[in-house]
Amino acid sequence: MLGLVCMLDGRGMKKGVNALKNFNPEKVKLAALFNLDYTLECIKFCLEKGYIYRVSSSVIPYPDLWDWRKDKEILEKIKIIKGYSSKLRLIIHPDQFVVLNSDSLKVVENSLKILKNQVDFAKLVGIRDLILHIGKKSGVEKFIETYMQLDDYTRSILVLENCHYYRANEVLELCERIGTPMVLDVHHARVTKDENYDVERIKRTWKDRKPLAHISSGKDFIDDKSHSDYISEEDIKKYRWLFQDFDVEVEAKKKEKALNEISRYDEFD
Repeated sequence: MLGLVCMLDGRGMKKGVNALKNFNPEKVKLAALFNLDYTLECIKFCLEKGYIYRVSSSVIPYPDLWDWRKDKEILEKIKIIKGYSSKLRLIIHPDQFVVLNSDSLKVVENSLKILKNQVDFAKLVGIRDLILHIGKKSGVEKFIETYMQLDDYTRSILVLENCHYYRANEVLELCERIGTPMVLDVHHARVTKDENYDVERIKRTWKDRKPLAHISSGKDFIDDKSHSDYISEEDIKKYRWLFQDFDVEVEAKKKEKALNEISRYDEFD
């Protein structure tokens, strides 16, 4: 299946306030309620189209600063969303501030705090795949040390993705070592000149679950780190096998319009 990432084209999530110094619990709660309604709209859209859906990691703004877990209106909307979780695959991908292998204890502590908020939200909503990058370069052992301190539930939904710092084969080796599924990002692999990965080994990290992958095309040139509006025709044809064997999140700026363009090709007839 193809996957929609976070939102529909041209419509983003709300934060309620534009800066931490302006934090206002009432405005932030209203933003969260809006975001939950919008998330439900995206889920219904994906169900209609036969897509999977990556829930935005920004649905609950400033989660450390107010007790959203005990807010009845918030929980009621979350309960409605969870009712759909058995009907389609839901995913979440915390932002770049989660660095479990940082040399800074303060950064690791803050990362664990962010991760806990994301895991709590994921559990309430029914999300079963939480994607992380390993973090800073040359930090595999530190990552494992922090990973082993995570609770069983967090480890059960955590999956690792290759990125600009860790090549696909490096992430695969770590995933096999700690027993965690690997998300293959084919564009990251292209950027890092590491396209000689073992697809069958990656698929086996998922055991009896369907493997997950990401696809994007470079914005201005083929291995540009920035994502383009759509997936290029060349990439759709090059990665035909990916669409057949994996659920594929489409990381393109034009969101559902990009998914619709992919669906036009013969590979999806």
